[in-house]
Amino acid sequence: MTKILIVEDEAGLRQGLEINLRHENYDTATAADGEEAIRLFHSEQPDLVLLDLMLPKKSGFEVLDHIRKISKVPVILLTARGQETDKVRGLRSGADDYVTKPFGVQELFARIDAVMRRTDVAATSGKSVCEDDIIRLDPSTREASASNQRLKLSPKEFDLLMYLFKNKERVVPRDELLSRVWNYRVDLKLNSRTVDTHVTRLRRKLQKAVGTDSAVIVAVAKIGYRYLGEAPVPH
Repeated sequence: MTKILIVEDEAGLRQGLEINLRHENYDTATAADGEEAIRLFHSEQPDLVLLDLMLPKKSGFEVLDHIRKISKVPVILLTARGQETDKVRGLRSGADDYVTKPFGVQELFARIDAVMRRTDVAATSGKSVCEDDIIRLDPSTREASASNQRLKLSPKEFDLLMYLFKNKERVVPRDELLSRVWNYRVDLKLNSRTVDTHVTRLRRKLQKAVGTDSAVIVAVAKIGYRYLGEAPVPH
């Protein structure tokens, strides 16, 4: 399920956005100021950010700058009518799109879909279906299956499994996964528990589909993870 971080200091608009997005089956997290937005961006790992520019504590521009230093997650700005200069500044600072207040929810949904579609196309361009005796991953449709059982994966879980699959011949360090799957700069010393949490969820889904308690993805102590390419037989 796609997770959207809503950053808006106006309580009524923030709550309205959350209700409408959840109704469209998006997962959401909300922040009322810039400092909370940065904290939640790290803890919630959103797939897209809706970012108001006029925020207390830290401005939307400061939040955007922080995000762009560590991630390529799509950002849609929420701007006030007449803020043409702010829109241009935001786009030049790395925002992917903007909507002008007041806006209709259908316009917002269309812009979210367009931005996510562009992101998916860029991420999967030139990639073909990946499969072995256990899993099948289709980058064009973002569909995954294991032992012919469809897997319900979040966007990050799909990207994580794809990356491990394409690097199955080696152990992939956690820092590399943070850099290549989350687009985070590894020199920022970010908490690798983000990777561990996602791998744990992914392994549960794979184990349920494969029908064995043995791991298809194994942990290598103090280094990272490796996709085995086959389900181990329990002893």
